[in-house]
Amino acid sequence: ADLIERITAAPHIAGAAERLAPLFETEADYKAFAARHRDASVPTAELDTYTGDAYLGIDCGSTTTKLVLISADNALLYSYYASNQGNPVEIVRAQLTELYRWCGSRVRIAGSAVTGYGEELIRHAFSVDYGLVETIAHYTAARYFQPDVDFILDIGGQDIKCFRIKNGAIDSIMLNEACSSGCGSFL
Repeated sequence: ADLIERITAAPHIAGAAERLAPLFETEADYKAFAARHRDASVPTAELDTYTGDAYLGIDCGSTTTKLVLISADNALLYSYYASNQGNPVEIVRAQLTELYRWCGSRVRIAGSAVTGYGEELIRHAFSVDYGLVETIAHYTAARYFQPDVDFILDIGGQDIKCFRIKNGAIDSIMLNEACSSGCGSFL
């Protein structure tokens, strides 16, 4: 009872007026947000029926491995996202084996790129065409959806990166350095 009384009487406790506003004030606000994000989606196509050139992207992060295959006109044909289980080479090998089996002779991988903590490892292990720094990969993707993007936040498995964009280039990068407590592996 004494503790409850002391907490209730404490002058430093923020009142309702000092709290942040809700992210969505109304149901209409939420629906507008959801519609805006729905519009920023990559079109998809069926890999089963696709024929032609395709492009492979691999992100080998600290905790997860992601693969995508896109058509010549930027439609998403295939995507994969999973824990790298401490062995990203095996994860990528298994997914590439599956992709090649699925594509047969109908689809030719005309180019490939890798990014993330495992960039060099995967690039050399599988003769990937290009290794790309994560920040450039993020900026390129963000600019595809939002040409005038000016800020990017990447919550990764082991770090958080914030970058500001000015005049069409990454102007500054901020990185948490203390710990990964607010990052993907912790969350």
